[in-house]
Amino acid sequence: MTSKQCSFVLFVLALSLFLCILVAPVCLATPTTDPATLLQVKSSLTDPEGVLSGWSPEADVCSWHGITCSLPGEGIVTGLNLSGYGLSGVIPPAISGLVSVEFIDLSSNSLSGPIPPELGMLENLKVLLLFSNSLTGTVPPELGLLKNLRVLRIGDNRLHGEIPPQLGNCTELETLGLAYGQLNGAIPAELGNLKRLQQLVLDNNTLTGGIPEQLAGCSSLQLLSVADNMLQGSIPSFIGSLGDLRSLNLANNQLSGEIPAEIGNLSGLTYLNLLGNSLTGSIPGELNRLSQLQVLDLSGNNISGKISISASRLKNLNYLVLSGNLLEGDIPDDLCSEESSLENLFLADNKLGGSIDGLLNCVTLQSIDVSNNSFTGAIPSGIDKLSSLVNLALHNNSLTGALPPQIGNLSNLEILSLFHNGLTGTIPQEIGRLQKLKLLFLYENQMSGTIPDEITNCTSLEEVDFFGNHFHGSIPDKIGNLKNLAVLQLRQNDLSGPVPASLGDCRSLQALALADNRFSGMLPDTFGQFTEISVITLYNNSLEGPLPESLSGLKNLTVINFSHNRFTGSIVPLLGSSSLSVLALTGNSFSGVIPASIARSSDMIRLQLGGNRFTGAIPAELGNLKHLHMLDLSSNDLSGDIPVELCNCAALTHLNLDGNGLTGGVPAWLGGLRSLGELDLSSNALTGNIPVDLGNCSGLLKLSLSDNHLYGSIPQEIGRLTSLNVLNLDKNRLTGAIPPALRQCNKLYELRLSENSLEGPIPPELGQLPELQVILDLSRNRLSGEIPESLGNLVKLEWLNLSSNQLHGTIPSSLLQLTSLHILNLSNNLLSGSVPAALSTFPAESFTGNDELCGAPLPTCRGSSSGRLPGTEVAAIVAGIAVVSAVVCVTLLYTMLRVWNNWRAVSVCSSDNEEDSHGKKRGGKWGAADGKYWKVGSPASSAEEKHSTATETSVLHGNSKEAGAGAAKS
Repeated sequence: MTSKQCSFVLFVLALSLFLCILVAPVCLATPTTDPATLLQVKSSLTDPEGVLSGWSPEADVCSWHGITCSLPGEGIVTGLNLSGYGLSGVIPPAISGLVSVEFIDLSSNSLSGPIPPELGMLENLKVLLLFSNSLTGTVPPELGLLKNLRVLRIGDNRLHGEIPPQLGNCTELETLGLAYGQLNGAIPAELGNLKRLQQLVLDNNTLTGGIPEQLAGCSSLQLLSVADNMLQGSIPSFIGSLGDLRSLNLANNQLSGEIPAEIGNLSGLTYLNLLGNSLTGSIPGELNRLSQLQVLDLSGNNISGKISISASRLKNLNYLVLSGNLLEGDIPDDLCSEESSLENLFLADNKLGGSIDGLLNCVTLQSIDVSNNSFTGAIPSGIDKLSSLVNLALHNNSLTGALPPQIGNLSNLEILSLFHNGLTGTIPQEIGRLQKLKLLFLYENQMSGTIPDEITNCTSLEEVDFFGNHFHGSIPDKIGNLKNLAVLQLRQNDLSGPVPASLGDCRSLQALALADNRFSGMLPDTFGQFTEISVITLYNNSLEGPLPESLSGLKNLTVINFSHNRFTGSIVPLLGSSSLSVLALTGNSFSGVIPASIARSSDMIRLQLGGNRFTGAIPAELGNLKHLHMLDLSSNDLSGDIPVELCNCAALTHLNLDGNGLTGGVPAWLGGLRSLGELDLSSNALTGNIPVDLGNCSGLLKLSLSDNHLYGSIPQEIGRLTSLNVLNLDKNRLTGAIPPALRQCNKLYELRLSENSLEGPIPPELGQLPELQVILDLSRNRLSGEIPESLGNLVKLEWLNLSSNQLHGTIPSSLLQLTSLHILNLSNNLLSGSVPAALSTFPAESFTGNDELCGAPLPTCRGSSSGRLPGTEVAAIVAGIAVVSAVVCVTLLYTMLRVWNNWRAVSVCSSDNEEDSHGKKRGGKWGAADGKYWKVGSPASSAEEKHSTATETSVLHGNSKEAGAGAAKS
């Protein structure tokens, strides 16, 4: 080889080396490196569908599933697409070895772990799709190194942390999707550097702060969606400068302020969603310039004023949603025109009023919801102009009048919701033409008449609710034609007659409510065909007879309420389901023993069998109902003890066993039922003491143990029941004193302790029960002492009964404060004195049997035209008379001595004995005369008044000698 040839070879080798350095990734990406890298990726994945089974060193890498190569045969991988194959595992850092790759799609799998930062080394990467996996960790800031990246979609994962501002360096980015994650912090201002960005989707995170003004730099934006975050502040007006914007979704944030009028500049906008914020002000009229708008949703804000949107101008508008605002006024006349395309109108939950006639111009409407407003007037007869109508919701308004027969012309109607209005009249027969009708809600109106037979032609019906009207007559015999019926609610009407057997043909029925009517007769055997039924309520009717045995086949029943009918026989047919949560049979004539099989429904929360004829013992198996809240077995003929197994029903809030023949004691374990709010064991044959453990039932509102054979004292621990409203211990054999601790039950409004053997005084603490209102009954005991003045504090009390005790003293004047009192009984005690005048309006029976009591309404008190004075007043008068008499006597004695001294100086001599004798006699006469004299009010000198006062003081203190000496000196 010549020197020139050698030089040429060296030059070529050098040039090749230089080119390899310049295009190192291409040089490094050889058929030997990419397969090795991909096999490392494969080893990190679990492949349930076997899509990677063909990834083998023996095969050409370009033939591997999901692999794209630059040129056939070169083996340089440029694309990796394994989307939607159920792959799990992690994305290994080794994936960065695919240095020539431009497209990676691992979306819609079950990948976990972090996004490897090494992805930032793939300088040629243009598309990275990792959305819809279970990836965790943060968004790697290294992704900002991908200068050629155009599409980044990594949402719908479990990524957290902040959006890295480095993404603003990906200046070629056109789509950025980070929705449905756990990202927080603010939207980085650096995203405003993405001049080519067309789609920014950050929905369903917990982003905070405002919408940064820098996003105005994203001048190519066509889609901006940041819904379902926690963004605050106002909607920036710069959005109106994003001229290419087609879709704007800011829903469900905390944005406030008014809707910027500048949005009206977005002439190409087709979708505008601002629902669920705190926007105020009126709807800008500028929005009517959005001629391409198809969807406008401003619902769930605080927007006020009138409806200013005109579908007549927005000819492409299909959805108009303004529900849940403060809009008022009428439906505007120009809402629609013949050129309108409006199909869906939602104006619910506003303050709109007037008639709904304006809707008739919107002939293209398919769905109307103007519920929860204040619309008045009748449903217009021209409603059939809306021939495309599928859903019509007018409920919760003030519409009146009858349902027009033209409603039957709406052949496409599927939902008709008119409940809670003031509609009257009958259901028109024409409703039978609505073959597509699925939901018919007429409840809570004033409609009347019969249910037309034609309704059975609406064979698509799934739910019918006529609750709370005045319909009468019977259920149509052909009701069984409604094969798709799932809910039939006819409660609270005036329907009568038998339940038609054809109802059993509605085999899709899940809920049947016929309660509060006048149905009679027996249940048809066809009820056993309700294989899907979950709820049956028939209470408050006149249904009778034994239950059909076929009911035992209803395995899906969860709620049964047959209360207040005339059913007889066994309840076993109702126990075919083991999923019962409510079994309410109160007020019938069911008999036999309570079946232990009830306990198979271990999730039962309410068992009400009161007011029947059940006999035998309470089944111990009921203790297995650990979720039971209410157990009512009252007013039957049950016997035996209260089973200890009921202590396992720790969730009980109501336990009613009253009106039976139960024996044994009140169980102490009842104190362990801490959720108990009502305990009624009255009218049984229970004996023993009241257990102190009941004081542990801190939530107890009613405690009734009356009409048993309980003895012993009332436990002080009852005072710990600070939530107690009713305490009834009547008709037992209780002894001892009424515990003052009852004062702590300061929410009591009914206290009954009558017909026991309680003794001692009435505790004055009872007067400190501020809520005592219904009754305080302490009658027929052995209580003694006086009526406490403190009872006058019970200003809410309506009934006070202290009769048949041994109370004495006067009726305290404080009882005059009981202005709410309707019934008062103080009879058969030892009370004395006069009945206070303010209590004289009560009948004489309220006070009879108190021999020393007088005054209206009893006989007049002796010695007084107005009746006998109370003892305290008599004592005061007697004391006053004694004082006045003493003063008069002392004054007369002083006067007599003065006269006697003067007489002695001028008279003839007399013996001292006679003078003393005469003086005494004379003094005695004068005393008597002076008493009379003073009684009629004769004047006395001021000197005498002064002396008499001093003398009175001495006499009152019993010092008669000093009084006499004082008189002699003067």
